[in-house]
Amino acid sequence: MKYFYSLFLFHLLFTSLSASDLPYNIKKDTVTWQILNGLEYKEAPHEVYGTVYLPTFSKGIKKLAHKQIIIRGYLVPVDKTTWALSKNTYAACFFCGKAGPETVMGLKFKGDPGKLKMDANALITGKFILNGNDVDDWMYSLEDVEIISIK
Repeated sequence: MKYFYSLFLFHLLFTSLSASDLPYNIKKDTVTWQILNGLEYKEAPHEVYGTVYLPTFSKGIKKLAHKQIIIRGYLVPVDKTTWALSKNTYAACFFCGKAGPETVMGLKFKGDPGKLKMDANALITGKFILNGNDVDDWMYSLEDVEIISIK
């Protein structure tokens, strides 16, 4: 048993990634949902929907556009092939009317993410995309998404 335990510890020590081995800095590159709440809405005419509310993003949010970010949230299925990341679990997410559109973002995975579970708490990275005009698309989205950790 002692041999097995020693072998297990050796494996953990020499096969684990440290923060310095990652291609990004988790402390520096992490964005919070509080930061993404830095916006206001303005009324705008729309030829199909009449009047819509479009976001006006803060300078801090605009600085993140097209940059690689890290964010933590809950995985929410939109349909059989589309996933979103939410500040809240499915029961309290934007789709249920209990939060605003700034609390959810669309995800386009870099590769096949494998089998995902609804409401799994995930730390992910991807290129941050802003959308302030198309009301039929996500206001926030991430492209080339990779899962860093998942619970």
